[in-house]
Amino acid sequence: MKKFVVCILVVLLLLGCAGKPETSAKTPEKTPTVVPTPTEPTTKPEQVLTIGYCGFGNDLNIETPKTMDFLPEMLLLERLVDYRDGKLIPQLAESWEIKDNGKTIIFYLKKGIKFSDGSEFNADAVKFTIDRLKALKYYHWTEVDRIENVEIIDPYTVAIHYKEGQNGYIDLVAFAEFHLGIISPNSVEPKGNVTGKIVNPIGTGPWKVGEYVKNQYAVFVPNEYYHGEKPKLEKLVVKIIPDAETRVLALRSGEIDAIVDHYHGGSYYTPRNVLKSLQDEGFVIYKNEIPMTTILAFNYENSPWDNELVRKAVNYAINRDEISQLFDGWVRGAEGALYCDKAPYVKEVDIKYEYNPEKAKELLKEAGYESINAKLILRGENPDKVKLAELIQAQLKKVGINIEIEVLESGPYKEKQKKGEYDLRFYYVGGPERRIYQRTDGRFNPDAPEFKYGAFEDNEIANAVRKAVLPFDENDRKEGWIEFYNLVYDKDAVVPLYYDSIFIVAKKNVKGIKFVGEPDFSSVWIE
Repeated sequence: MKKFVVCILVVLLLLGCAGKPETSAKTPEKTPTVVPTPTEPTTKPEQVLTIGYCGFGNDLNIETPKTMDFLPEMLLLERLVDYRDGKLIPQLAESWEIKDNGKTIIFYLKKGIKFSDGSEFNADAVKFTIDRLKALKYYHWTEVDRIENVEIIDPYTVAIHYKEGQNGYIDLVAFAEFHLGIISPNSVEPKGNVTGKIVNPIGTGPWKVGEYVKNQYAVFVPNEYYHGEKPKLEKLVVKIIPDAETRVLALRSGEIDAIVDHYHGGSYYTPRNVLKSLQDEGFVIYKNEIPMTTILAFNYENSPWDNELVRKAVNYAINRDEISQLFDGWVRGAEGALYCDKAPYVKEVDIKYEYNPEKAKELLKEAGYESINAKLILRGENPDKVKLAELIQAQLKKVGINIEIEVLESGPYKEKQKKGEYDLRFYYVGGPERRIYQRTDGRFNPDAPEFKYGAFEDNEIANAVRKAVLPFDENDRKEGWIEFYNLVYDKDAVVPLYYDSIFIVAKKNVKGIKFVGEPDFSSVWIE
């Protein structure tokens, strides 16, 4: 037996040593490599977005007798109507009806909507919100000073009755205003007291307040009762960082995930000159141009600025391309109509501001001036405005207008403005789309309660504004807006410098940021 096993082993050994038989040149098939299917990380990134924001008055004013900052108002509250792409659309009201040529507006409210505390949205909340603004005399851009009273017809029908006088479309579009967000009577203490202090702003919007530390931060969490698409984030943290450069440092250090410009535009924003460097560093820039324009305004009560030829000369002396270049192209020079094409009916006018310094000199000579000395005042909190002032100073010097720049703190600036101790100042007209009717009326119509901040007083322009904001007929409003734009240009009422924008600067892993009029965080998620 042993010999038999040995023989078998020898044979096998010899076969193994023998040459392999010839085969075709075909390469043997390889065993397929199995690629494992990617799996979700065991731990997803925390769905928390932390933004740096200036705050209005260095706070969000969440607990206040009057109104909050624009940011929490847009996160927490909704309005009866919204204003998008030049059109009024329903929000909390499903429809409305105009009676007696605007003497009464009836809103038919949507049903089945709840506030963030689970209570029902109804006509009581609408009446409470409006009565509260009236009781607190908060008339700023809300038009509630024109309201006689609010009548509840039934739980989901409310009638707004107006005083005799200037009634019209501006009253209707005002219900899209930031400060006319509907709040629950449960928001104040004592509950339902129209002059009570807000202790917890309860709205119907996608967010509710989770935590709030005055002058420091607020944490917003999803409203579980929200009737629309609920936010993807678990938390939205808003840190109050008043200084613009400090906000940029916080973004670069990773302390925050994004910087958000003030919703109002105009001031309190990321300096435009740092946007390019932030983009080069890998941050994502989101831009939304709004119908608001930074202008050079005159002290119209003083000579020579009451002279139309002098104002026209200044317009010819301004190189708006250089203004855009000053800010690395992030803003557009205002070479056309007073507002960008997001304002009503701007596309219907053909207006072009020309840069022609020689023409400017001719006009000054025609007005009787070889040279003019002038003082430009500005607030120093915004570094962009200081750079802009220096550029304007250089441009006007070329035509014989010598500018002294005086940079002031907010208090002294307001005092000099009030006393008329200046020749020129920067100013902005217009605003976010939802405010364009109110802001134009308030800047150019002496009948408006906000006209103390007026840009230019002229009867023809004021009449054109009334025609633009009052008629309920769209064609009549269109005619008024066109007349307004042309008169501002023909009379050189102001010097438009650039069209403003709202910016968000965010880390690359912050996804879903969009603008729906204002910045919208409902679809944001962290990658």
